[in-house]
Amino acid sequence: MLKTSTTERDKIKREVLQKIAGSALVKSAPKSMFKVGQALVHVRFCKRNENSPAKYKFNINPNTLRADFELWICGDSSCFYLMPISFLVQLYDHPRAYEDNHHPDIKVVSVDIHINEVMYARGGESALLMQYKNASL
Repeated sequence: MLKTSTTERDKIKREVLQKIAGSALVKSAPKSMFKVGQALVHVRFCKRNENSPAKYKFNINPNTLRADFELWICGDSSCFYLMPISFLVQLYDHPRAYEDNHHPDIKVVSVDIHINEVMYARGGESALLMQYKNASL
């Protein structure tokens, strides 16, 4: 797996936040959140895995669901997904959603950036992400 320093991750997050914000002001907020204009955005970064370069793992937790939007950054600032929380709620509330082994209130998802798809539940449940790829507010 490629190492990504905290400073590098923060730089990538700032780059992507500026891309989604356009001319809107971006301000830090608690718990991995940022205020972008009037919207509250929960930000997640996943580094690239050399063994599986198209796959990225994220989780959806109760804190995620407090935001207006979720931002998944996949490896660098060239690939990200900006999704409304209503979409994440559908994944989170699915009866067969993948649960974290230690925290049942956290749901685990896998994103494939080659096909812009998220796998989120047993039985091969997936959703397309193309409409959210590199989107802005």
